[in-house]
Amino acid sequence: KEIDNYVIVRFTFLMLTANEKELLKIGEVAARAGVTVRTVRYYLERGLIREADRSPGGFYLFTPDAAETVFYIQKLKEAGLALRDIEAVYRARHQGPTGDRAASEVERHLRREKEVLEQRVRDYQRLKAEVEEALELVAQCRGCEMRPSRETCLSCGVFAARERLPLPIQAIL
Repeated sequence: KEIDNYVIVRFTFLMLTANEKELLKIGEVAARAGVTVRTVRYYLERGLIREADRSPGGFYLFTPDAAETVFYIQKLKEAGLALRDIEAVYRARHQGPTGDRAASEVERHLRREKEVLEQRVRDYQRLKAEVEEALELVAQCRGCEMRPSRETCLSCGVFAARERLPLPIQAIL
């Protein structure tokens, strides 16, 4: 009977240890996601991630999925999406009364986010073209002996012959 109790206690300990290994402290979530602990706490407060448990010392513990969620949110934010829009997708998924309603709401939000991203891509492509045009123009300034100023550059044949100057050139003149 003592051996049976030992096996049960040992098995329970091993299972708890295995579960603890799967749970991450807040700093580990932050490190995996490449953000600060403050960011993880903020997302926790906003309801974007949930704690899985608390340690005996009262520290938050998270599943590895929480780190993935935080990482993905950061990527969306880096792409220019507003946190409130990202939250709307998460809420739509978690608050839908049925899978069908949740899917419809998530799809609606994601389509809107896709449109925003596509517009940003077009904007960046236009900006890239402007920078490339500016590079070509600046290359023609090599060897110029004039002191650069708005007046001298605009009167130069390189700039004066152009109907329109690229935006980066307009910005620095």
